[in-house]
This record gives sequence, structure tokens and C-alpha cells, in this order.
Amino acid sequence: MVNDIFAGEYHAVFKGQGLEFDEVRHYQYGDEIRFIDWNITARTGEVFIKQFKEERERTLFVLFDVSGSEDFGTEKENKLMIGTEIASILAFSALKNNDKIGMATFTDRIEKYFPPGKGRKHVLAIVKSLLTHKAQNLRTNIAFALDFIRKTQKRKSIILIISDFLDIDYEISLKHLVKKHEVILIRLHHPNEVLQESGGVIPIMDMETGKMVWINAGDGAYSRKLRTEFEQIDKNLIQLSNKLKIDYLSVNTQLDYFTVLENFFKNRKIRARS
Repeated sequence: MVNDIFAGEYHAVFKGQGLEFDEVRHYQYGDEIRFIDWNITARTGEVFIKQFKEERERTLFVLFDVSGSEDFGTEKENKLMIGTEIASILAFSALKNNDKIGMATFTDRIEKYFPPGKGRKHVLAIVKSLLTHKAQNLRTNIAFALDFIRKTQKRKSIILIISDFLDIDYEISLKHLVKKHEVILIRLHHPNEVLQESGGVIPIMDMETGKMVWINAGDGAYSRKLRTEFEQIDKNLIQLSNKLKIDYLSVNTQLDYFTVLENFFKNRKIRARS
């Protein structure tokens, strides 16, 4: 995926920070007069002009939620695993473009931190950590993680936040982060997280507290209430991302995320041209 598609897409939509000086050459008719290098021109008696190139290097930083609620779904549909695949694709795309890559996993604390760095070995260490690290805590505190990134990442970066966003009171922290960085939200969710109507009383475990509760799955009103609250998370994130003018991707882990990523890059390119 990286070699055939996403490395090129990544390069196309994530531009460099600006222009940097490259070299000088002889002035040609039609060149911008403001780019004439007057020092060299005076020294040589010939007109030279400065050339610039895009300052390509950027930093991609992945902020990854590894709290208890993320470990949901079968092996091929598990939120942690799908999130890891998406993070890996974008990290290797950044590597192909010679960008720096950093990562922090979080629960209600920072579990693991990799400062931005370069090289295949560095990216593989990040991916290995995502595949093997066992979180010490299970609860979620998105605001704490956002504040940590804002304090540690001084250089403007692309901040990729991967979470199920089953938390509250993080909007102010996100607003502060957006002021300096380019932020992308990726919400992972699985349809079976919503209680389906069925007969009988069933046990449900809260993945972040470990508490077991018994739910009447035949109570249609209660099931619909849970479904409405679950769907409201998506609506709130759409509204928040529109307000802050940031990108938001919703990934159903039962479906192919390839289409979601492809549409994201396609829409970014359309916006860049408009």
C-alpha cells in the first residue's frame, strides 16, 4: 500500500513548511527581479538570480489511544490492530518522504513515547511497540494526552490522533493544539459496541474499569438509548472538526479502511486545488 499508493498521496497533500534557498543561476528574461542576488551580481558583473526549493521535511506524530475500550473486536476487526495498521501505513509513507516520525501511546497517562526521528529502524521500533506493548492503565484521558503533545512538540507537526474518543472534556485541549499543529482525528469504532436488541439478561464488562454489570438486552428503549449515545459521538466529532477546520476520519473496523484513507487523500487534494 505504501509503495504503490500512499507514499505518493502523502507527499501530495502534506506540503513542506515553506521555501529554502537552493542555488543561484544566471538571470533569464522573465525571471522575477525581486529574486536577483545583488551581492553576486555586483561581484561578478553579471546578473544572477536566487532559486528556491520546497522545504520538504515535516514531522508526523501519532498519538495513539491504547486504553481498555480500544481492545475490542475479533482479531481482524480489533480496534487496536486496525489503528496500528493505519498508523503504520502513514508512518512508512512519512519515512518514504524523508519526514520525521514520532509517537506516544496513552491511556489516562502517557504509556510510551518515541521522540520524532528518522529511519526505517526507528519506524519499526514504533510499529513493534504498538504490536507488543501492554498498557499499564485502562482508563482514558484524552485531554491529558493532548496537553502532553502541545508541551513537548515545539515544531509545527502533523498530529494524527487515533482513538475511539470514548471520553469527555477534551475540546479545549484540542483547540489549543490546533493553534500550532495540523491535527487529524481518526475515530475507530465497531458496530458490536452498541448493544443489540435480543432476549434475556446478559453480562457486560466495562473494559476500562473491569466491572461486570447485567443488562436486559430485551429492553428496546434502553438499547436504542445506547445506540443514540454511540452515534452522537460521531456527530459531535464532525461538528468539532468543522468548527476547528481539521480533518476527521471515521473508521468502522468491520469494513475496509483503505477506502476511508483513499477518500481522505482525494478530498485533501481537491481542497488544495480550490
